[in-house]
Amino acid sequence: MKMVIHGRHLTITPAMREYAEEKIGRVKKYYENILEIDVTLSAVKLKTGHYHTVEALVFVNGATIKGSSTEPDLYAAIDDVSDILEAQVKKRKEKKDEEKYINEEKYINSVRELKVVSKEGGLNKEISKTVVSTSLSPRPMSLEEAILQLECLKRSFYAFINAETREMNVVYHREDGDYGHIESSTRD
Repeated sequence: MKMVIHGRHLTITPAMREYAEEKIGRVKKYYENILEIDVTLSAVKLKTGHYHTVEALVFVNGATIKGSSTEPDLYAAIDDVSDILEAQVKKRKEKKDEEKYINEEKYINSVRELKVVSKEGGLNKEISKTVVSTSLSPRPMSLEEAILQLECLKRSFYAFINAETREMNVVYHREDGDYGHIESSTRD
């Protein structure tokens, strides 16, 4: 993780830099995918007196988290920004973990090992493969709509309930570039 500390209308002393690095750098323990932290320390003169503003940007994969605080004491402003960033980074991590859990629950119902015995040249060879079971809840649609879904989702096959027959069907991409359609047949 890279941390850059700038000063605006303020000369940054080694003590200020060290304090900011220590306090704001704590956010890395909550989220390991932090790319960079950009901190700007500035002095501002307001009607009520001299104040210090601390602004920090935390760049994580795909997002930017911002914290800002203005206080009469620079070190108090750094503490405030540190607390703000920690809360936001924790919230982002919890949200990502929750999304990951929901996605895993939604698509993977079970994972199990499957052992297959194949005979090659008179030798029995045991092969172990992983089977990932998924569940779908297909909705009734026409064949044309299923092909559109297949293309939109960029999958190699798509299972659906045929609106005409009310049975499970599958459409898939064939090697020659056309589409295949599998429907169940009842044999009497």
